[in-house]
Amino acid sequence: MTAPFLSLAQIRNRLVLTARWVLRDHQPGPDGRCPTCRTADCPVAAAARDVLHAATEPHLWRPAAQPTEPGREEPRQTG
Repeated sequence: MTAPFLSLAQIRNRLVLTARWVLRDHQPGPDGRCPTCRTADCPVAAAARDVLHAATEPHLWRPAAQPTEPGREEPRQTG
């Protein structure tokens, strides 16, 4: 359940936990196939890996650079 009062970090954490849960259920067996989907290249596991990759990329959590105001010049450094 995702309520409107959850922070972005809480939503991200729930996505990560769900993706990890999916990867546990769709882990390839000794024959190299997913036990749930019975395919060699499980699309569900690939989607869960993509979610984990996107949720853990550092650029998603860095504060954005503040744009300068129009008409205001940045001070120049001399030397």
